[in-house]
Amino acid sequence: MYNTNSASNTLIGKSFLTKTLYIISVFTLIVLLTISCSSNDTQSSDSFTDNTSLESRDQFGINSETIISLTAYDSIGVELGDPNYVFGAIAEAKIGPDGNIYVLDRMKCTIFKYSPEGEFIQRIGREGNAPGELLQSYFFAVMDDRSISLHDAENGWIRFDSTGECVNSGIMIIPRPFPLQFMALDSVNILGMINELGRDDNALLTTQRICLWNANSPEPIIAEYFSKEYSIEIGENYQLNMRDLVEIDYFPILFTAGNDFVCIAPEPRTEPVLYLYHKDSSVVDTLVLPYPEVVRTEAELSARKQYVEELFYATTNRNQTVEWEPFGNKPMILSLGVDSLNRIWVQRGFEVEPTFDLYDASGTHLATAVLSGRNDTFHWIFHISRHGILAIPEDPESFYSVYLIQFQNNDR
Repeated sequence: MYNTNSASNTLIGKSFLTKTLYIISVFTLIVLLTISCSSNDTQSSDSFTDNTSLESRDQFGINSETIISLTAYDSIGVELGDPNYVFGAIAEAKIGPDGNIYVLDRMKCTIFKYSPEGEFIQRIGREGNAPGELLQSYFFAVMDDRSISLHDAENGWIRFDSTGECVNSGIMIIPRPFPLQFMALDSVNILGMINELGRDDNALLTTQRICLWNANSPEPIIAEYFSKEYSIEIGENYQLNMRDLVEIDYFPILFTAGNDFVCIAPEPRTEPVLYLYHKDSSVVDTLVLPYPEVVRTEAELSARKQYVEELFYATTNRNQTVEWEPFGNKPMILSLGVDSLNRIWVQRGFEVEPTFDLYDASGTHLATAVLSGRNDTFHWIFHISRHGILAIPEDPESFYSVYLIQFQNNDR
């Protein structure tokens, strides 16, 4: 497997807020379309400077007899060399049911497929607008039959079979609902976020819906679990409020699913609350986690402000700037996942080291998992599924890579 030490310089321009760029491009088009009609008729991580030891976490009332030690034991990705290991810009990475690792590179317009040991197998898809080709792809799912469902902002919903051959490709015309992110539940069904756009007199409206749909198409919706409406102010000369876009992108609804439930964190920044549903969308329970409000220091607020503003500027190809003020407290929840034992993994947003609490569907705290011993995990995005754990640096120092995570139990 390929693993190379990072260079010392930070290449901010290499880090892309994919969801923000996606929303900006779509929203801008919608505004122009709406204006034209009216003239005729009308998922981040945070940068912490404090040190919260595992022992001091007891103050949060989340003691566990089982501590799981996480280790980034290897990685895929090099700065220079074999082009099958040099990434342009990673949008997402997933582990398939066979243990193979799939990496969607939105800059190279392809999905790289690797063995569980990190050996290159094949590329799926290529750049273009013909069936099975990609232009602006940000989200995909590997189904239990090893087929792939992918959404491309230009080419629509695309399906590849287990061999990587395109079997279905269709255009989804704006302003129809479009998927923002999603995950496979089995060989047939997908759980994901659908974004619907609208407008009132002074704002662009977007409704994010957590829904269930078939792998072949996001339409029709099979079940809906939760929805939330956002308002994006429209200023002079029909300019969108960039601060509103940052808020939507950095604090989205989080969701995951187990064998017999769907789990949603509706306000992960401010509320340590999980909603649980049956697959048919009936309500199971509401879990309130014993997470504290942890105030950011002035240095942390300043660092967070600079980080977000620089990333936003780089993401918009240095065409847009934003004056953004971070929330005073550290986020409650950073990510959600469910493992092969049907345990819900909740990443704490207020820890210096990546720290996860494991719960069952009844809300019983089962264990705490910690990735220790590294100083480069501040902006790692974790993908936890029943097939394994991956991590992707949101802001890599020099080149993109995917970290493979393993764990072992350490009973106290």
